[in-house]
Amino acid sequence: MRRHLCSVGLAGVAFNVKIMPIKCISTDWDDIFDSPYVGSDSTVAQAIRYAADNGAKVINMSLGRSEGGPAPAVGEAMRYAVSKGVFIAVAGGNGYEDGNPTERFAEQAAPIDGAIVVAAVGPDKNRAYYSGVKSYIEIAAPGGNSRLGGSAGAIWQQTYDPAFTDTYLLPPSKYGPPRFDVFAYLAYQGTSMATPHVAGLAALMFSQGITSPAAIESALKRFAQDRGAAGRDDEYGFGIIDARDSLRGLGLLK
Repeated sequence: MRRHLCSVGLAGVAFNVKIMPIKCISTDWDDIFDSPYVGSDSTVAQAIRYAADNGAKVINMSLGRSEGGPAPAVGEAMRYAVSKGVFIAVAGGNGYEDGNPTERFAEQAAPIDGAIVVAAVGPDKNRAYYSGVKSYIEIAAPGGNSRLGGSAGAIWQQTYDPAFTDTYLLPPSKYGPPRFDVFAYLAYQGTSMATPHVAGLAALMFSQGITSPAAIESALKRFAQDRGAAGRDDEYGFGIIDARDSLRGLGLLK
């Protein structure tokens, strides 16, 4: 099964957090220009369990799969992680204009209290044109919209410069030790950019003593800025996350 994984930088919501990068997607050298990222449900499930067993408090899943059938192994791994006190944020998918396919990981996450599926909005706070519209969408966050001002409408982040690091541009023989000059500020868009905003807010809540994944999900939904149809809808879920209102609503900020 092929997977599509977007590069993700830190959302900048939670400071002084420790990051545990886990690679669960590899490069398909037989078809690198068609779909460079491949993996399996088993590999993704193992990554989730590894994070849960090694101290992770929040898992950001800026990855997904829309081909094939359901992903019960990934769903079971998510339930395992949540049972160990881990909150999970999952990208809702970028394929609205490509038939609005079902994202199988998001589909698994939505019924779990403590795992939340994220849609993307642009700088105008409207659903980004690519963001999936599905019954499993639970919350929305900034994901960028390049149709509103090009790169100015996207999400700017510090990340690896793809000229140095993307394996579909450079073969493995070109890899070397980490270098200070492989970082760049780049503009991206996608639910993969929206999801880290939610993960960052969850980490901020953890730092303030809200440690139940289900309680974090409940607070995110309760204090979100309603958008679209009144109440929950398939574009925005319960609305756009609001860090200040969430902390105020929980009595953590005056």
